[in-house]
Amino acid sequence: MERPYHFGAPDGIVVNVTKDQIWVREGIIPDYPNNRAPQFNFDNGQLIVPAPPLARKDIQNEDIRATEIDPDLYYPEGYHPELLQEWPTGDRDLVIPLEDLPDRFKEGMGDTWAKRKALGLE
Repeated sequence: MERPYHFGAPDGIVVNVTKDQIWVREGIIPDYPNNRAPQFNFDNGQLIVPAPPLARKDIQNEDIRATEIDPDLYYPEGYHPELLQEWPTGDRDLVIPLEDLPDRFKEGMGDTWAKRKALGLE
């Protein structure tokens, strides 16, 4: 019986395997993998994060959620961040006053806004 086989694969190659065949193709890899943080306009003195249009339960079936891996099995010992399973403000936008945001957050998330303000474009 003949079995499908493909010898090796360098990085960036996608190998698809079924019981009947193997096929190989180049993966799509970004030129710059470190994506820039989303940009926000802080002119209104606050950060507004829009509420998602759908809740997790609306787009993911319960059987899938039941197969989730216990976070205790993959986080390092002593580290366990609080995982948000639901949007924290119900169906409303999340609004955070600018003065409550850490400086490092404002620097990264509002970089374009800050530069435009400095140039008098905002």
